[in-house]
Amino acid sequence: MRRRTTRANNAFLLGSLIMIVLVIVVTVLFLFAAFKIYDKGEDRYSERYDIVLDNSTLGSPLSIYMNDSLLFKGTPQSTLTLSVGRFAQESSLLVVDGITDKVTTIELSQHSETVRLGKSDNGFVRE
Repeated sequence: MRRRTTRANNAFLLGSLIMIVLVIVVTVLFLFAAFKIYDKGEDRYSERYDIVLDNSTLGSPLSIYMNDSLLFKGTPQSTLTLSVGRFAQESSLLVVDGITDKVTTIELSQHSETVRLGKSDNGFVRE
């Protein structure tokens, strides 16, 4: 009787061990495949944009967005230069005047460029 229960316990432990190893192998394979797909789908761009705020923007609150990402929010006290890497196929720059809430949209090219911004009565202009 004792020998029969020992065999049953050993079989149960062996079956549990095989099940645990299979679950770990399947999990590792799934994670490997998921990360491999993620790396292939991500586009990388080498282009950079330099955004320069000139002296006409000093002392006025503003917010600068590129697509949906906030780059700067505040009141520049000196000439400000932002260097941003391109991270999308098509990009646009949104400049929001903090006093009037006017939004100026500037389309960016697909190549590296320097964008100089100045303030006018109608919002911000590209110089």
